[in-house]
Formats: sequence, C-alpha cells, structure tokens
Amino acid sequence: MKKKLHLCNSIKVTAVLLPVLLTGCSNAKEYTTDVVKTGNIAEEIEVTGNIQGEKSTTYYAAVTSPISECDLEIGDIVKANELLLTYDTSDLERVYEQAVVNAQSTENSMNGQITASNKNASLYNKAVSDSNVYMNLYAIARASNDQINQSQYEENWDIANTSKAIEGQIAQKNKTIADKTSLANEKAEALLSLVPGSEEYKNVTNELNDLKEDITNLNKDIACLNGNLASLSPQMLSPEENAKATVNNNWMQDIQRNWTESTTLKNTYEGQILNSYQKDQLKDSYDLASMSVENAKEDIVKAQSGVSAEYNGIVTNSYVSKGSVVSKGTPLFTIESSDDLKVNVGISKYDIGKIELGQRANVSIGGHNYSASVSEINRLAQVTDSSKAKVLVSVHIDDPDEYVYLGIEADVTIYAHEKENTLLIPQESYYADDSGDYCYIIKDGVIEKRYITIGVSSDEYVEIIDGLRAGDVVITDSITDESIGGRAVSK
Repeated sequence: MKKKLHLCNSIKVTAVLLPVLLTGCSNAKEYTTDVVKTGNIAEEIEVTGNIQGEKSTTYYAAVTSPISECDLEIGDIVKANELLLTYDTSDLERVYEQAVVNAQSTENSMNGQITASNKNASLYNKAVSDSNVYMNLYAIARASNDQINQSQYEENWDIANTSKAIEGQIAQKNKTIADKTSLANEKAEALLSLVPGSEEYKNVTNELNDLKEDITNLNKDIACLNGNLASLSPQMLSPEENAKATVNNNWMQDIQRNWTESTTLKNTYEGQILNSYQKDQLKDSYDLASMSVENAKEDIVKAQSGVSAEYNGIVTNSYVSKGSVVSKGTPLFTIESSDDLKVNVGISKYDIGKIELGQRANVSIGGHNYSASVSEINRLAQVTDSSKAKVLVSVHIDDPDEYVYLGIEADVTIYAHEKENTLLIPQESYYADDSGDYCYIIKDGVIEKRYITIGVSSDEYVEIIDGLRAGDVVITDSITDESIGGRAVSK
C-alpha cells in the first residue's frame, strides 16, 4: 500500500532534479519520472512564538530617596548608557552630615573616656603603692612598740587588753569604711548611667554624699580611738622607752590615716578604670558610626549617578514616576534588549529529539524573513494552553531590523537533520509497506520495484541511504505492483 510522509517544511534541495525523457518501444507506457541526484535536504519544524529580548533587566532603587526625573513609559526606546532616572539627593546629603557629626561625637566620647580611664589607672597604681608602703611602715612601728612592751607584758596585761579592745574597734571601723567605700564606688558608677537632674540622679547623689560623710566620721572615730590607744600609759617603762613608744604611736596614727586614705583612693580609682570589654564596646560604637558615614557617602555617590540603561532596549514595565519616594530595593522599571532578540517557541515531544543547539532557522514576521539559530533549549517542559507539555526553545535572530517588534508573533522554521550532497528522490516516488520502504524505477525500459533505505525526509524529498544510485530513473506518477515488468518510458 502506498504511504506518503507529510512532514513540516524543509529547506529546498539545492540540486535541481530534472526529469529524464526515456525512449522505448512504441507500445511502452509513458510515466512522469525524475532522476536520483545529489543535493541538500533538511527536516523542517515549523512553530510560532513571540519576539522577546534575549536580555531582560529589572532595575531596582540603589538608595532610599525621592525621584527627581523619570519619564519612562512602556514601549519607550532607550539607548545604552542613556540616563533614565535621577534622584533628589537633598535628604541623603542631610543624612551624611548627621552621620559625620555623630561619628565625630562618638570618637570624642571614646577618646575622652579612654583618657580618663588611663589617668585613673595611673592614680590607682600610685594608691596601691602608697597603701603597701603605709602597711609596711605601720608594721615596723607596731613591731617597735611590741618590742618595747614585751618585757613589760605581765605588768601591762590590763593595758594590753584595753589596747586590743580599742584596736578591735578600729579594725571594725576600718572594715566598715571599706564596705562603705565599695558601696560609694558603686553609687558613683551608677551616676554615670543616670540623667543629671533626674530624681533618681538626685537620690543616688544624696546616698553617695551620706556614705562619704559616714566614712569621714568613721575616720574621725578611728583617729579618736587611736588617740585613746596612744594615751594609754605603759607601766614600768623607762623614760626613753616611753618616749620611743609615744613617737611610734604618733607615727602609727599618721600612717594609719594615710593608709586609710590611700585605700579609699585605690577603691575609688579602681571603679573608674575601663576594662577591655568596655573599651571594645566604645571602639565598636565608633566603628558603627564610621560605617554610617561611609554608607551615607556611598548612597550619595549612587544617587548622583542615577540609573542608566545597560544596553539598547525597550521599556516593558515602569513602576515609578517623577516625585515618587522609593526605598532601597524598590523595582523601578524593566528593559528588554532591542539588539539581541529571540523567539521563544514550544516544541512537542515528537520534535524535541530533533532539536540541537546551533541549528539553522528562519524567522518570518509580516513578510520579512530573518536568518536565525537555536540558542537555548530549556530543560523544563511547560504546559501550554492546549494542556500539552512542550519544551521551550529559544531561537536567536541574527540581524534584526526595525520591522522586528518585541511581543509580536513570528513564524519560525527550524532546519533539523540537515544533510549536504546526499542522494535524493521526490516524495511522490516514495512508498512504504510492511516489508519496508521502496520506489518504482525504469531500468532498461522496464518497470522495477526497488526497496530502499531512507534517511531524512522533507515534504518534497527523501534522502536515499541505500538501494539507488545517482542517475537512476524513478517514477513519480501513481503506480502499483501490477505494473512491474511492463514497458515504460518517461513523458
């Protein structure tokens, strides 16, 4: 049974197949024929799609600012490097000025606190050294008096007990002084975080003053107790020993007073020294303020540059206009390339296996034809309006002109399986049955049925892989096996 293959379109065979006129006996039947010749063939896949730019860019606001100029509308043509949008930089300049002032203030505060901390650290070290000196001096004076009183221990037992009681009171008051000094340091540190003039600030200040007054009174009590202690008359001391003991006692009073003062200063200065974490916090605050200056400066530079087109194109979306206030990251407009164009077409499961990157194609728009090529094959099939999944294939248009419009529908012919200089026969001479592909030829004036191996087919020609040779005459008229063996000539 005769079977015709109806494919999409094909590139026309470059070699012209000329009919051959055969002569024979006068009783031979005439048939329309053609000869097997070499030529070019391709399987054509015809589809439609819409013209799109190969590049599509949505521009976003680089800064938060009002728009001073932007008159883009959908369909506007833009040129590469053309300034499309400008910003009003007034607000950004004010933000920059504020950031500079804040950074300077932060730096001054950091330097001031670190300088004060370093000074307090130096004073603290001196107070520690003085405290240690006074402690040693007191120990020496006390040891001297102990040596004087050692020989009179038994006689001075009662006096010694009285002295110890007084010393106990002094020790207790010294402990109380230390506790109150520590509490006073906490109050002084708390004042740094309070607002001067506030009620809480006043309360803490009063508490601190009360503590200082208590410490002063305790020191007076200690001085008084030391006086009482010094006034105890040792028994049975020689005038020389008594004089020396008196000197030692007076010396110890002076030493203890200075010792107490240096201890108080040590505790005070220690609470006003910044630790490493506090210094790091100050540095971090300064770094953040400096970063704010840099960010504000960068925003001004970006705003002053405005927004320019990266390439020649057409505006496909516009989201803002002059006077709008945009935030950083707000979409502004979308531009599609007008120089680099493509047609996106859907290829069915029957044809996708024939499509390869770089294949030649033709794009037809309103009677204008453009050479093209397959530039991209999407790996994800999409369901079309006909509920059939198709693979999106992009066809690049080589040299678009003013007749190529974005968004318009175009007819696309993709030339798949192109063959050059291959044997060809007309589609009209090709048949197929259960045994294979075949055709009818006239050999030596007699009709023969010849089985063949075919390759690429188009709507006009069939490629011959095996079974025929160049110059063989094939019959293009309708014919059946009943004519095999009959005499025939070409019309």
